[in-house]
Amino acid sequence: MAEDKKRTRQPNGRSSIYQSKDGKWHGRVTVDIRDDGRPDRRHVERKTRAEVTSAVRELEKQRDSGAMGKAGRAWTVEAWLTHWVDTIAPLAVNENTMVGCGVAVRKHLIPALGAHRLDKLGPEHIERFYGKMQTAGRRAGTIHQIHRTFRTSLNEAVRRGHLARNPVQLAKAPRVSEEEIEPYTVEEVKRLLRTADDRRNSARWAVALALDSGRARPLG
Repeated sequence: MAEDKKRTRQPNGRSSIYQSKDGKWHGRVTVDIRDDGRPDRRHVERKTRAEVTSAVRELEKQRDSGAMGKAGRAWTVEAWLTHWVDTIAPLAVNENTMVGCGVAVRKHLIPALGAHRLDKLGPEHIERFYGKMQTAGRRAGTIHQIHRTFRTSLNEAVRRGHLARNPVQLAKAPRVSEEEIEPYTVEEVKRLLRTADDRRNSARWAVALALDSGRARPLG
């Protein structure tokens, strides 16, 4: 029987289920709109109508819950963090803050976690990374600054539909002792940065504030 006689035609945007000439069952679900404006139609193939119906329902469930990833090549952690720190963050924060973000992203996060697919990164990967930093002698406050930068960048990925949820929100960062915190106030940080702006090495002051055990208030 011809394939088009087995296909149940649906109005635009509706899911469809049909059987091909080889006897296999297929389902197509519209989940979003591609960057070029065309519908993003996902395809599933199964041996029976019942199996493909179940697969179609699962795709519809993911679409309706917002858990469906965008079409196209999946982001890696490195690709997303690079895009975020180069393109998105500079629109929202000042130059001094960007210095600390750049250090967190390029010196720590990308070398340790950059090869992961963004949508496959789990809290356990992040916690093992924090554990290795502790073993290497990094202070808990430094890890917290990196943690907050990472959380902010992936929150943006969630808002844009590249992630269903932010794994950094689930990951546990090392406990910071009360002795280590002693945070500067926002006004103190502003005053220090204003003073540093008059010096040739102002960028070094910004980096020191960003990495000094969580004393400066980081992004996010």
